[in-house]
Amino acid sequence: MCNEITSDYLALQLGLYQPFIINEENADQFEACIKTPKKFQFDSYCIECKKESTFKFHSQRGYLPVYPPEHGPVNFLDRIKVDYPIDLLLKCQRDGDHLFYLPLLIRGNKVTKIGQYPSLADLQLHKIDKYRKILNDDYRDFSKAIRLNSQEIGAGSFVYLRRIFENLIEEARQTAASQESQWDNSIFDRSKMDEKIKLLKNYLPEFLVQNRQLYAILSKGIHELTEKECLDLFPNVQLAIELILDEKIHQKEKQKKISSVQKFVSATIERLKS
Repeated sequence: MCNEITSDYLALQLGLYQPFIINEENADQFEACIKTPKKFQFDSYCIECKKESTFKFHSQRGYLPVYPPEHGPVNFLDRIKVDYPIDLLLKCQRDGDHLFYLPLLIRGNKVTKIGQYPSLADLQLHKIDKYRKILNDDYRDFSKAIRLNSQEIGAGSFVYLRRIFENLIEEARQTAASQESQWDNSIFDRSKMDEKIKLLKNYLPEFLVQNRQLYAILSKGIHELTEKECLDLFPNVQLAIELILDEKIHQKEKQKKISSVQKFVSATIERLKS
């Protein structure tokens, strides 16, 4: 287990129904995290405040077994031979009515998150809201990809990310076809994605052109990689898509400013002539 067992990990990184193993290396970490729930807290987006906040422990149902002193020291792993459901309730420090619910099931030497509210997807979707206008109808696909990933559906999430990538290419193709008199759609249609991107390099974000192999990663994820491999790759693939969209937003804003200044200069020159 490479992850440090902290309240952040349990609440914000561990996926649903994907158990992790308690072993000699992390048993003390996990026991300390659960045995002292009053120290259980983390920073996260509050879906009701619509701001970042701190969530702190409020109450708990279910406890790990405690052995009397006469039993002597008992190894933590020896104490978890039966099922122990533990439900943690945390409160937003901005508003105590805003709650975070985290139920865990300890079964033998495995810990499984068996639910969560708000969901991991709910906590992440606010981060992509700025792309709503630039994506238009593809915004729904982006949110679906994030929701599927939060539900441990790896290849399915890649399907929606690849669709966004393909639609960016199609949008650029339409622009090129409308602006270039010598544009040949038949050549474009016969080309592989790598060549299509090269043909459209003047109409696409530079980051996409430089990292066009992202499409190969998405396709490989859909057709060849395991669910776990897709899940492991998803955060960086999502980041790459976001960087592409960030560049599109920047270029759009830049063009808007250029247009505004051009109109100002033209109008001012005409006014000064009179």
